[in-house]
Amino acid sequence: MKLFTRILIVLLILAGLAYGYIWYKNKQMIDNIFTAMKMQAPASYDSTYVSFDGKSVTTNIKITIPGTAQKATIEEIRFGTDSLINSFKLVRSIESGQYFGGVQNMSAEIKQLQFPLVSSMDSDSSYDSQPDLLTTMSLAGCDNKTSLDISDYTAMGYQQVTLDFSTSFTYDKHINQANWNMYVNAGEYGSLNVDFLLDQINPNALVQNPKLKSVTVEALTTDFTNRLFEYCAELEGLELAQYYPRHIDYLRHVLYDNNLHFSEEFYDTYKTYIRQPGSIRLESYPTDSINSMEMMQMSAQRLMSALSVRIFFNDQRVRQIYGNPPLPSELPELDTVVELEDDNLTRVQGLTLQDTAPSNLGQYIGYEARFNYRGKSFVGTVQSVSGSIARVKTFISSGNYLEMPFRVNEIQALQVRREVTPESVKREEVETDQ
Repeated sequence: MKLFTRILIVLLILAGLAYGYIWYKNKQMIDNIFTAMKMQAPASYDSTYVSFDGKSVTTNIKITIPGTAQKATIEEIRFGTDSLINSFKLVRSIESGQYFGGVQNMSAEIKQLQFPLVSSMDSDSSYDSQPDLLTTMSLAGCDNKTSLDISDYTAMGYQQVTLDFSTSFTYDKHINQANWNMYVNAGEYGSLNVDFLLDQINPNALVQNPKLKSVTVEALTTDFTNRLFEYCAELEGLELAQYYPRHIDYLRHVLYDNNLHFSEEFYDTYKTYIRQPGSIRLESYPTDSINSMEMMQMSAQRLMSALSVRIFFNDQRVRQIYGNPPLPSELPELDTVVELEDDNLTRVQGLTLQDTAPSNLGQYIGYEARFNYRGKSFVGTVQSVSGSIARVKTFISSGNYLEMPFRVNEIQALQVRREVTPESVKREEVETDQ
Protein backbone atom coordinates (compact mmCIF):
# COMPACT_ATOMS: atom_id res chain seq x y z
CA MET A 1 0.00 0.00 0.00
CA LYS A 2 2.85 2.34 0.87
CA LEU A 3 4.53 1.57 -2.48
CA PHE A 4 1.34 2.37 -4.34
CA THR A 5 0.97 5.64 -2.44
CA ARG A 6 4.56 6.64 -3.20
CA ILE A 7 4.12 5.84 -6.90
CA LEU A 8 0.93 7.89 -6.95
CA ILE A 9 2.68 10.83 -5.27
CA VAL A 10 5.55 10.64 -7.77
CA LEU A 11 3.10 10.56 -10.69
CA LEU A 12 1.22 13.54 -9.27
CA ILE A 13 4.47 15.47 -8.86
CA LEU A 14 5.49 14.66 -12.43
CA ALA A 15 2.05 15.62 -13.72
CA GLY A 16 2.25 18.88 -11.76
CA LEU A 17 5.69 19.65 -13.19
CA ALA A 18 4.48 18.89 -16.71
CA TYR A 19 1.39 21.07 -16.23
CA GLY A 20 3.53 23.87 -14.82
CA TYR A 21 5.88 23.63 -17.78
CA ILE A 22 2.98 23.73 -20.27
CA TRP A 23 1.35 26.63 -18.40
CA TYR A 24 4.62 28.61 -18.42
CA LYS A 25 5.21 27.99 -22.13
CA ASN A 26 1.63 28.92 -22.90
CA LYS A 27 1.88 32.19 -20.95
CA GLN A 28 5.20 32.98 -22.61
CA MET A 29 3.79 32.31 -26.09
CA ILE A 30 0.61 34.37 -25.55
CA ASP A 31 2.59 37.31 -24.12
CA ASN A 32 4.98 37.21 -27.06
CA ILE A 33 2.07 37.24 -29.50
CA PHE A 34 0.41 40.21 -27.82
CA THR A 35 3.71 42.06 -27.57
CA ALA A 36 4.10 41.72 -31.34
CA MET A 37 0.48 42.75 -31.90
CA LYS A 38 0.88 45.90 -29.83
CA MET A 39 3.47 47.14 -32.32
CA GLN A 40 0.59 47.44 -34.80
CA ALA A 41 -2.40 48.20 -32.57
CA PRO A 42 -3.27 48.21 -28.84
CA ALA A 43 -4.28 44.72 -27.74
CA SER A 44 -5.04 43.05 -24.41
CA TYR A 45 -6.50 39.95 -22.81
CA ASP A 46 -7.95 39.14 -19.38
CA SER A 47 -6.49 35.71 -18.66
CA THR A 48 -4.77 32.71 -20.19
CA TYR A 49 -4.44 29.20 -18.83
CA VAL A 50 -4.16 25.54 -19.82
CA SER A 51 -7.27 23.46 -19.28
CA PHE A 52 -7.06 19.90 -17.99
CA ASP A 53 -7.97 18.57 -21.45
CA GLY A 54 -4.74 20.05 -22.83
CA LYS A 55 -6.10 23.25 -24.40
CA SER A 56 -4.57 26.73 -24.20
CA VAL A 57 -7.39 29.12 -23.33
CA THR A 58 -7.20 32.91 -23.62
CA THR A 59 -10.26 34.99 -22.71
CA ASN A 60 -11.74 38.45 -23.30
CA ILE A 61 -9.37 39.65 -26.00
CA LYS A 62 -9.62 43.26 -27.17
CA ILE A 63 -7.84 44.68 -30.23
CA THR A 64 -8.15 48.33 -31.20
CA ILE A 65 -8.75 48.72 -34.95
CA PRO A 66 -5.89 50.82 -36.40
CA GLY A 67 -6.89 54.42 -37.08
CA THR A 68 -10.00 54.22 -34.90
CA ALA A 69 -11.00 54.11 -31.26
CA GLN A 70 -13.21 51.06 -31.81
CA LYS A 71 -12.28 47.59 -30.66
CA ALA A 72 -12.63 44.11 -32.06
CA THR A 73 -13.36 41.59 -29.30
CA ILE A 74 -13.03 37.82 -28.93
CA GLU A 75 -14.76 36.02 -26.10
CA GLU A 76 -12.34 33.10 -26.10
CA ILE A 77 -9.57 31.47 -28.13
CA ARG A 78 -8.94 27.82 -27.40
CA PHE A 79 -6.34 25.62 -29.10
CA GLY A 80 -4.24 22.57 -28.38
CA THR A 81 -4.48 18.78 -28.32
CA ASP A 82 -6.76 16.23 -26.72
CA SER A 83 -4.73 15.68 -23.51
CA LEU A 84 -2.06 17.19 -21.28
CA ILE A 85 0.43 14.53 -22.36
CA ASN A 86 -0.04 15.39 -26.02
CA SER A 87 0.14 19.10 -25.20
CA PHE A 88 3.54 18.46 -23.63
CA LYS A 89 4.64 16.62 -26.80
CA LEU A 90 3.33 19.49 -28.95
CA VAL A 91 5.29 22.11 -26.99
CA ARG A 92 8.47 20.05 -27.26
CA SER A 93 8.03 19.44 -31.00
CA ILE A 94 7.47 23.15 -31.69
CA GLU A 95 10.57 24.05 -29.69
CA SER A 96 12.57 21.63 -31.82
CA GLY A 97 11.13 23.07 -35.07
CA GLN A 98 9.00 20.00 -35.81
CA TYR A 99 5.68 21.71 -36.54
CA PHE A 100 3.94 18.53 -37.69
CA GLY A 101 4.18 14.96 -36.54
CA GLY A 102 4.60 15.57 -32.82
CA VAL A 103 0.95 14.80 -32.09
CA GLN A 104 -1.88 13.19 -34.02
CA ASN A 105 -4.71 15.58 -33.15
CA MET A 106 -4.84 19.36 -32.82
CA SER A 107 -7.72 21.81 -32.85
CA ALA A 108 -8.44 25.51 -32.42
CA GLU A 109 -11.59 27.48 -31.76
CA ILE A 110 -12.50 31.17 -31.75
CA LYS A 111 -15.73 32.04 -29.96
CA GLN A 112 -17.69 35.20 -30.65
CA LEU A 113 -15.30 37.25 -32.72
CA GLN A 114 -16.95 40.66 -33.07
CA PHE A 115 -15.57 43.59 -34.97
CA PRO A 116 -17.30 46.83 -35.94
CA LEU A 117 -17.60 47.89 -39.55
CA VAL A 118 -15.89 51.27 -39.89
CA SER A 119 -15.23 53.25 -43.06
CA SER A 120 -11.46 53.20 -42.54
CA MET A 121 -11.55 49.46 -43.28
CA ASP A 122 -12.63 50.07 -46.89
CA SER A 123 -10.15 48.58 -49.35
CA ASP A 124 -7.76 50.94 -51.10
CA SER A 125 -7.88 50.75 -54.89
CA SER A 126 -4.18 49.95 -54.99
CA TYR A 127 -4.86 46.75 -53.04
CA ASP A 128 -7.94 45.62 -54.97
CA SER A 129 -7.83 41.95 -55.91
CA GLN A 130 -9.59 40.01 -58.63
CA PRO A 131 -13.23 39.60 -57.49
CA ASP A 132 -14.39 36.05 -56.90
CA LEU A 133 -17.03 34.55 -59.15
CA LEU A 134 -19.71 34.03 -56.48
CA THR A 135 -19.57 37.70 -55.42
CA THR A 136 -19.64 38.87 -59.03
CA MET A 137 -22.69 36.67 -59.66
CA SER A 138 -24.59 37.95 -56.61
CA LEU A 139 -23.86 41.59 -57.64
CA ALA A 140 -24.83 41.18 -61.30
CA GLY A 141 -26.75 44.30 -62.31
CA CYS A 142 -25.96 46.10 -59.04
CA ASP A 143 -24.50 49.48 -60.07
CA ASN A 144 -21.55 47.80 -61.85
CA LYS A 145 -20.23 46.48 -58.54
CA THR A 146 -17.95 43.44 -58.39
CA SER A 147 -17.35 43.56 -54.61
CA LEU A 148 -18.87 45.05 -51.45
CA ASP A 149 -16.97 47.65 -49.41
CA ILE A 150 -17.54 48.38 -45.74
CA SER A 151 -19.57 51.43 -46.76
CA ASP A 152 -21.93 49.11 -48.65
CA TYR A 153 -22.44 46.92 -45.58
CA THR A 154 -23.14 49.93 -43.37
CA ALA A 155 -25.57 51.30 -45.97
CA MET A 156 -27.35 47.94 -45.79
CA GLY A 157 -27.73 48.43 -42.03
CA TYR A 158 -24.90 46.26 -40.71
CA GLN A 159 -22.81 47.68 -37.88
CA GLN A 160 -20.61 44.73 -36.96
CA VAL A 161 -19.71 41.17 -37.91
CA THR A 162 -19.97 38.30 -35.44
CA LEU A 163 -18.54 34.90 -36.22
CA ASP A 164 -17.30 31.66 -34.71
CA PHE A 165 -14.38 29.72 -36.13
CA SER A 166 -13.08 26.22 -35.51
CA THR A 167 -10.43 24.04 -37.12
CA SER A 168 -9.10 20.55 -36.48
CA PHE A 169 -6.07 18.61 -37.68
CA THR A 170 -5.68 14.82 -37.62
CA TYR A 171 -2.33 13.29 -38.58
CA ASP A 172 -1.55 9.69 -39.53
CA LYS A 173 2.19 9.21 -39.20
CA HIS A 174 2.11 5.76 -40.81
CA ILE A 175 1.19 7.19 -44.22
CA ASN A 176 2.49 10.72 -43.51
CA GLN A 177 -0.91 12.20 -44.30
CA ALA A 178 -3.29 14.50 -42.46
CA ASN A 179 -6.90 15.69 -42.68
CA TRP A 180 -7.58 19.36 -41.98
CA ASN A 181 -11.05 20.80 -41.43
CA MET A 182 -12.10 24.46 -41.17
CA TYR A 183 -15.55 25.75 -40.21
CA VAL A 184 -16.72 29.37 -40.10
CA ASN A 185 -20.19 30.44 -38.99
CA ALA A 186 -20.93 34.12 -39.65
CA GLY A 187 -24.61 34.09 -38.74
CA GLU A 188 -26.75 35.89 -41.31
CA TYR A 189 -23.80 36.09 -43.69
CA GLY A 190 -23.66 32.29 -43.98
CA SER A 191 -21.27 29.48 -43.09
CA LEU A 192 -18.34 27.71 -44.70
CA ASN A 193 -17.07 24.19 -44.11
CA VAL A 194 -13.91 22.99 -45.89
CA ASP A 195 -11.97 19.71 -45.71
CA PHE A 196 -8.37 19.51 -46.90
CA LEU A 197 -5.96 16.64 -47.39
CA LEU A 198 -2.28 17.18 -46.57
CA ASP A 199 -0.17 14.54 -48.28
CA GLN A 200 3.54 13.77 -47.77
CA ILE A 201 3.97 16.34 -45.01
CA ASN A 202 7.30 18.02 -44.41
CA PRO A 203 7.46 18.13 -40.58
CA ASN A 204 9.96 21.00 -40.64
CA ALA A 205 7.76 23.30 -42.75
CA LEU A 206 5.17 25.52 -41.11
CA VAL A 207 3.28 26.05 -44.39
CA GLN A 208 2.10 22.99 -46.34
CA ASN A 209 0.28 22.74 -49.69
CA PRO A 210 -3.14 21.25 -48.90
CA LYS A 211 -5.43 19.50 -51.38
CA LEU A 212 -9.13 20.25 -51.35
CA LYS A 213 -11.30 17.23 -50.43
CA SER A 214 -14.71 18.87 -50.01
CA VAL A 215 -16.29 22.25 -49.39
CA THR A 216 -19.75 23.36 -48.29
CA VAL A 217 -20.91 26.97 -48.43
CA GLU A 218 -24.29 27.60 -46.86
CA ALA A 219 -26.53 30.56 -46.05
CA LEU A 220 -29.49 29.59 -43.88
CA THR A 221 -31.04 33.03 -43.25
CA THR A 222 -32.87 35.43 -45.55
CA ASP A 223 -31.62 38.63 -43.94
CA PHE A 224 -28.49 39.23 -46.03
CA THR A 225 -30.11 38.24 -49.35
CA ASN A 226 -33.10 40.54 -48.75
CA ARG A 227 -30.93 43.47 -47.69
CA LEU A 228 -28.59 43.02 -50.64
CA PHE A 229 -31.33 43.07 -53.28
CA GLU A 230 -33.12 45.99 -51.63
CA TYR A 231 -29.84 47.91 -51.55
CA CYS A 232 -29.05 47.16 -55.20
CA ALA A 233 -32.56 48.10 -56.29
CA GLU A 234 -32.17 51.43 -54.48
CA LEU A 235 -28.82 52.08 -56.17
CA GLU A 236 -30.43 51.46 -59.56
CA GLY A 237 -33.48 53.60 -58.73
CA LEU A 238 -35.83 50.65 -59.25
CA GLU A 239 -38.61 48.96 -57.36
CA LEU A 240 -37.57 45.59 -55.96
CA ALA A 241 -39.88 43.76 -58.39
CA GLN A 242 -38.17 45.61 -61.28
CA TYR A 243 -34.68 44.79 -60.06
CA TYR A 244 -35.16 41.00 -60.04
CA PRO A 245 -35.37 40.58 -63.86
CA ARG A 246 -32.52 43.08 -64.31
CA HIS A 247 -30.33 40.97 -62.00
CA ILE A 248 -31.14 37.79 -63.96
CA ASP A 249 -30.34 39.47 -67.30
CA TYR A 250 -26.98 40.71 -66.05
CA LEU A 251 -26.27 37.33 -64.43
CA ARG A 252 -26.62 35.61 -67.80
CA HIS A 253 -23.99 37.95 -69.22
CA VAL A 254 -21.63 37.47 -66.25
CA LEU A 255 -21.76 33.71 -66.67
CA TYR A 256 -21.37 33.94 -70.45
CA ASP A 257 -18.30 36.16 -70.03
CA ASN A 258 -16.82 33.47 -67.77
CA ASN A 259 -17.59 30.71 -70.28
CA LEU A 260 -20.17 29.19 -67.93
CA HIS A 261 -23.44 28.15 -69.51
CA PHE A 262 -26.13 27.13 -67.04
CA SER A 263 -29.42 25.40 -67.73
CA GLU A 264 -32.88 26.93 -67.71
CA GLU A 265 -33.60 24.75 -64.66
CA PHE A 266 -30.85 26.63 -62.82
CA TYR A 267 -32.25 30.04 -63.77
CA ASP A 268 -35.86 29.08 -62.96
CA THR A 269 -34.90 27.73 -59.53
CA TYR A 270 -32.74 30.78 -58.84
CA LYS A 271 -35.58 33.15 -59.84
CA THR A 272 -37.84 31.49 -57.27
CA TYR A 273 -35.11 31.71 -54.63
CA ILE A 274 -34.34 35.44 -54.97
CA ARG A 275 -38.02 36.34 -54.61
CA GLN A 276 -38.53 34.08 -51.58
CA PRO A 277 -35.04 33.39 -50.17
CA GLY A 278 -34.83 30.62 -47.61
CA SER A 279 -31.44 28.96 -47.92
CA ILE A 280 -28.70 28.47 -50.46
CA ARG A 281 -26.08 25.73 -50.32
CA LEU A 282 -23.12 24.86 -52.53
CA GLU A 283 -21.46 21.48 -52.06
CA SER A 284 -18.34 20.13 -53.70
CA TYR A 285 -16.93 16.62 -53.44
CA PRO A 286 -14.27 16.36 -56.16
CA THR A 287 -13.49 12.88 -57.48
CA ASP A 288 -9.82 13.62 -56.76
CA SER A 289 -8.40 15.96 -54.13
CA ILE A 290 -7.36 19.21 -55.84
CA ASN A 291 -4.04 20.90 -55.16
CA SER A 292 -4.82 24.35 -53.72
CA MET A 293 -2.12 26.05 -55.79
CA GLU A 294 -3.58 24.57 -58.98
CA MET A 295 -7.04 25.87 -58.03
CA MET A 296 -5.75 29.43 -57.94
CA GLN A 297 -4.63 29.14 -61.56
CA MET A 298 -7.80 27.52 -62.91
CA SER A 299 -10.30 29.39 -65.04
CA ALA A 300 -13.84 29.66 -63.66
CA GLN A 301 -14.93 27.09 -66.23
CA ARG A 302 -12.22 24.60 -65.33
CA LEU A 303 -12.75 25.15 -61.57
CA MET A 304 -16.49 24.47 -61.72
CA SER A 305 -15.81 21.26 -63.66
CA ALA A 306 -13.09 20.08 -61.27
CA LEU A 307 -15.13 20.82 -58.14
CA SER A 308 -18.21 18.83 -59.27
CA VAL A 309 -20.43 21.43 -57.61
CA ARG A 310 -23.94 20.64 -56.39
CA ILE A 311 -26.32 23.58 -55.93
CA PHE A 312 -29.38 23.80 -53.66
CA PHE A 313 -31.85 26.72 -53.52
CA ASN A 314 -34.34 26.54 -50.64
CA ASP A 315 -33.27 22.89 -50.18
CA GLN A 316 -34.22 22.12 -53.80
CA ARG A 317 -31.31 20.67 -55.74
CA VAL A 318 -30.63 21.88 -59.26
CA ARG A 319 -30.39 18.55 -61.07
CA GLN A 320 -29.15 19.91 -64.37
CA ILE A 321 -26.70 22.74 -63.73
CA TYR A 322 -25.22 23.18 -67.19
CA GLY A 323 -26.89 23.88 -70.51
CA ASN A 324 -25.99 24.63 -74.10
CA PRO A 325 -23.97 27.78 -74.84
CA PRO A 326 -26.33 30.51 -76.08
CA LEU A 327 -25.70 32.51 -79.21
CA PRO A 328 -24.79 36.17 -78.56
CA SER A 329 -28.13 37.19 -80.10
CA GLU A 330 -29.93 35.02 -77.53
CA LEU A 331 -28.51 36.93 -74.56
CA PRO A 332 -30.88 39.54 -73.08
CA GLU A 333 -30.32 43.19 -73.99
CA LEU A 334 -28.86 45.29 -71.20
CA ASP A 335 -29.38 48.97 -70.41
CA THR A 336 -25.62 49.53 -70.51
CA VAL A 337 -24.01 50.80 -73.68
CA VAL A 338 -21.28 48.43 -74.88
CA GLU A 339 -18.86 49.58 -77.59
CA LEU A 340 -17.46 46.88 -79.86
CA GLU A 341 -13.91 47.45 -81.06
CA ASP A 342 -14.40 45.34 -84.19
CA ASP A 343 -16.90 43.04 -85.82
CA ASN A 344 -15.32 39.81 -84.55
CA LEU A 345 -16.43 37.59 -81.70
CA THR A 346 -14.81 34.71 -79.86
CA ARG A 347 -16.46 31.32 -79.90
CA VAL A 348 -15.91 29.24 -76.74
CA GLN A 349 -17.30 25.72 -76.51
CA GLY A 350 -16.16 24.79 -73.00
CA LEU A 351 -14.43 21.63 -71.80
CA THR A 352 -14.46 18.98 -74.51
CA LEU A 353 -12.49 15.84 -75.35
CA GLN A 354 -9.80 16.82 -77.84
CA ASP A 355 -7.06 14.93 -79.62
CA THR A 356 -3.79 15.76 -77.87
CA ALA A 357 -0.17 14.94 -78.58
CA PRO A 358 1.26 12.71 -75.80
CA SER A 359 4.32 14.97 -75.66
CA ASN A 360 2.02 17.78 -74.42
CA LEU A 361 0.48 15.70 -71.61
CA GLY A 362 2.50 17.55 -68.96
CA GLN A 363 0.42 20.68 -69.68
CA TYR A 364 -2.75 19.00 -68.43
CA ILE A 365 -2.07 17.90 -64.87
CA GLY A 366 -5.41 17.34 -63.16
CA TYR A 367 -7.31 16.90 -66.43
CA GLU A 368 -9.26 13.84 -67.59
CA ALA A 369 -7.44 11.77 -70.22
CA ARG A 370 -8.50 8.83 -72.41
CA PHE A 371 -6.00 6.77 -74.36
CA ASN A 372 -4.85 3.38 -75.58
CA TYR A 373 -1.79 1.74 -74.06
CA ARG A 374 -0.33 -1.59 -75.12
CA GLY A 375 -3.63 -2.75 -76.58
CA LYS A 376 -5.87 -1.61 -73.70
CA SER A 377 -8.06 1.47 -73.20
CA PHE A 378 -7.69 3.67 -70.11
CA VAL A 379 -9.64 6.58 -68.58
CA GLY A 380 -8.22 8.61 -65.72
CA THR A 381 -6.87 11.86 -64.30
CA VAL A 382 -3.33 12.97 -65.09
CA GLN A 383 -1.41 13.17 -61.80
CA SER A 384 2.12 14.02 -62.94
CA VAL A 385 4.53 13.79 -65.87
CA SER A 386 8.21 13.33 -65.11
CA GLY A 387 10.61 12.68 -67.95
CA SER A 388 9.24 9.84 -70.05
CA ILE A 389 6.77 8.61 -67.40
CA ALA A 390 3.22 9.89 -66.88
CA ARG A 391 1.30 8.87 -63.77
CA VAL A 392 -2.45 8.62 -64.28
CA LYS A 393 -5.12 7.87 -61.68
CA THR A 394 -7.12 5.37 -63.69
CA PHE A 395 -10.73 4.28 -63.24
CA ILE A 396 -10.98 0.61 -62.21
CA SER A 397 -14.60 0.23 -61.12
CA SER A 398 -17.30 2.26 -59.38
CA GLY A 399 -15.55 4.31 -56.71
CA ASN A 400 -12.21 2.54 -57.24
CA TYR A 401 -9.12 4.15 -58.76
CA LEU A 402 -5.49 3.12 -59.16
CA GLU A 403 -2.56 5.41 -59.92
CA MET A 404 -0.45 3.79 -62.65
CA PRO A 405 2.73 4.74 -64.56
CA PHE A 406 2.67 4.93 -68.37
CA ARG A 407 5.48 5.50 -70.85
CA VAL A 408 4.57 8.66 -72.75
CA ASN A 409 5.97 7.42 -76.06
CA GLU A 410 3.70 4.34 -75.90
CA ILE A 411 0.48 6.28 -75.30
CA GLN A 412 -1.77 6.25 -78.38
CA ALA A 413 -5.06 7.91 -79.43
CA LEU A 414 -4.76 10.39 -76.53
CA GLN A 415 -7.73 12.64 -75.83
CA VAL A 416 -7.83 15.21 -73.01
CA ARG A 417 -11.00 16.91 -71.75
CA ARG A 418 -9.78 20.50 -71.84
CA GLU A 419 -10.68 24.07 -72.76
CA VAL A 420 -11.07 24.83 -76.43
CA THR A 421 -8.58 27.35 -77.78
CA PRO A 422 -10.72 30.43 -78.56
CA GLU A 423 -11.26 30.91 -82.28
CA SER A 424 -12.00 34.34 -83.73
CA VAL A 425 -14.97 34.22 -86.09
CA LYS A 426 -17.14 36.73 -87.89
CA ARG A 427 -20.26 37.91 -86.09
CA GLU A 428 -22.52 36.84 -88.97
CA GLU A 429 -21.05 33.32 -88.80
CA VAL A 430 -22.05 33.01 -85.13
CA GLU A 431 -25.51 34.48 -85.68
CA THR A 432 -26.31 32.06 -88.49
CA ASP A 433 -24.60 29.01 -86.98
CA GLN A 434 -26.74 25.95 -86.37
